Amino acid sequence: MLLSTPPRRGGGSIKGNPGGSIAYGNSAMTRPGKLVPILALVAVVFFVAVYRESAMLELPSTRSADARPRETGGGVHLNTDKWQLRELEQTQESIAKETEKLAQEVQRLSKSVRESAERVDAVPELLDGAPGPTDRRELGASADDGAPGMNTQAKAPDLPADADGIKWSDEKTASATYTSHYPTTAGSTTPMKIDWAPLAELTAPQNIERMPSGGDFPRPETNTLARNSGPNGEVAHSGTVPNAKWATVYVDEEKRDAVRDAMRDAYNAYETYAMGYDELQPLTKRGKNAFGGLGATVIDSLDTLWIMGLKDQYSRARNWVADRLHFDRNYEASVFETTIRVVGGLIAAHDLSGDEMYLDKCLDLVRHLKPAFSTETGIPYNIVNLKKAWAKNPTWSRGASTLAEFGTLQMEYIALSERTGDGEWRQLAESIVETVRKIRTRTGTPLGLYPLYLNPHRGTWENTHVSFGAMGDSWYEYLLKVWVQGGRTKAMKGWHDMWEESMRAMIDKLVFDGEEEGTKYVAEYNANHAVHKMDHLTCFVGGMLVLGSHGSDHEDEYMKVAAAITKMCWRMYSTQPTGIAPEFVNFQDKKMHVGGKFNIQRPEAIEAIFYMYRKTGDPMYREWAWEMFTNMRRHYRTETGWVGLKDVRSPNPGHDNTMQSFFLAETLKYFYLIFSDSDTINLDEWVLNTEAHPIRVMPRDKSDVGTN
Repeated sequence: MLLSTPPRRGGGSIKGNPGGSIAYGNSAMTRPGKLVPILALVAVVFFVAVYRESAMLELPSTRSADARPRETGGGVHLNTDKWQLRELEQTQESIAKETEKLAQEVQRLSKSVRESAERVDAVPELLDGAPGPTDRRELGASADDGAPGMNTQAKAPDLPADADGIKWSDEKTASATYTSHYPTTAGSTTPMKIDWAPLAELTAPQNIERMPSGGDFPRPETNTLARNSGPNGEVAHSGTVPNAKWATVYVDEEKRDAVRDAMRDAYNAYETYAMGYDELQPLTKRGKNAFGGLGATVIDSLDTLWIMGLKDQYSRARNWVADRLHFDRNYEASVFETTIRVVGGLIAAHDLSGDEMYLDKCLDLVRHLKPAFSTETGIPYNIVNLKKAWAKNPTWSRGASTLAEFGTLQMEYIALSERTGDGEWRQLAESIVETVRKIRTRTGTPLGLYPLYLNPHRGTWENTHVSFGAMGDSWYEYLLKVWVQGGRTKAMKGWHDMWEESMRAMIDKLVFDGEEEGTKYVAEYNANHAVHKMDHLTCFVGGMLVLGSHGSDHEDEYMKVAAAITKMCWRMYSTQPTGIAPEFVNFQDKKMHVGGKFNIQRPEAIEAIFYMYRKTGDPMYREWAWEMFTNMRRHYRTETGWVGLKDVRSPNPGHDNTMQSFFLAETLKYFYLIFSDSDTINLDEWVLNTEAHPIRVMPRDKSDVGTN
């Protein structure tokens, strides 16, 4: 989850994104292509100011001693000769001419800067250098920029008394990062027209090797009948896992197959132009490595390809993982992003196919991630160098670890222990949650609401900012989903109790009515008051409440709140000219206003709609989903891949240049599942991690959380 790319769910990236650490490297003021002309412009303006000031200071020196004012009977008299006056006038005329010339130069440079900015915005990734395992997109520095060593002396944020949290302007900075990509005419908020047509011709395709599809390994069914398109719920129907009373729904083959066609189209573009790279840049027909060159899109797509029965694409992807994926890379990886995408994707592929190769890769990867856990509290660092075993936290967190990043490892690590018989990984993951459980009363926030930053050495909370959006969200999600993953047994009660505690606090303190009847939104919390901002990321709360409602003493309330939040998220889409939601919205007097106007193909709204449909069977949710999908198809799709939008408020929103890996892992998967029958990924048998990778439910009789 890089502001990754921008923020992925749970990550400190403002996903992506992506994902795991906040990076504002796309800001106009940090791009080398823009910085040079901007500095030149500043220098010229500064010179003009200094020149004029100097000239004015020099004017008195043109006067002779006799020119000084002196008192006379008639008052003050200036005794100045004519030649001195002429000299003064000539000097002033010379200054005026030079000033005019400099003003013209400033105007010329200003125009040049605007033109350069447009070119840079059109192909921003060309400035990032060749993709490689030390891509700086998220972490700010390559692994070779000095040896950080183990950050054992990480210092907690030293904040002013009135800041009440790590001081970073998420709304303003995130907005600035992306609004800088939208040049506007002077005095107008209307985006300038940019000719996007030639973009694909600016760079030649990289040398992409097409993987073979042969080999002796399990493959998905190619039959397009619904019940053969994925796992069919046999375990759920056998009664060996709890029944959460999901609705029985039937396939809509036409719409389901339209989503499959979209997945085929998007993945084929990735294979053509970026196979093996983390993500595709469709406009420039290139790959980029935002996650260390671990093939994020390949691994994120494995289970989607399997579920949809795309046999050939799956086979080639599987062979890439077997033959090309390795982790001995001099790269500073986000522990969070690597876990949810790669570890989660490999475990899901194993659970669907039974292919043991995926578990071998998983074990290799988690051994490379293990140094991140070398802290006094067991709370891991956010970042680890996969080759050199250095671990640290990013500078922007001032030594603190991020809630969603250390709290979104548990599903994957527990699943790995269960499948390999090695309990080390489960113990590492559960000890994190048990540590947090023991200090949850020391947060300075309402009980159940957790601050975003925790010092991994002292075990102290470092602010009081609470969010169910970026950097906080998937902590709460995993408290629930680990309980579901463990079969909802009594041994897992500690997880469920913590989740219930958080939901009571969230509903009491942060859930507010919207302007439209039947809508609610989830605010943030900081400095002892609500902040009326809601990320698109936060839309996952609707689905989470549905998943956790069965068996709760508050089931009816949870379903009503879930329906209202889901409706608000639907309105984030339906109220825009594009039919596509913005990155976040603000609320004033219950009215919703666009905050971040861009869209990066996020899945959380369709995720909530999916859970509401699977629970209720109400066809309204399929209608919403189909409208969303057709709008995405209309605006995202290009001939060389599917891309996000720059301004959802405009009928001509403009494209960014990234096909997010989570678009294939999550967004398209949720659309496919909502039009499939209820036994295609039966939700009693499977639980989806925060990247929508399905992990099989395995009832547990032991847990280290909440036992003492």
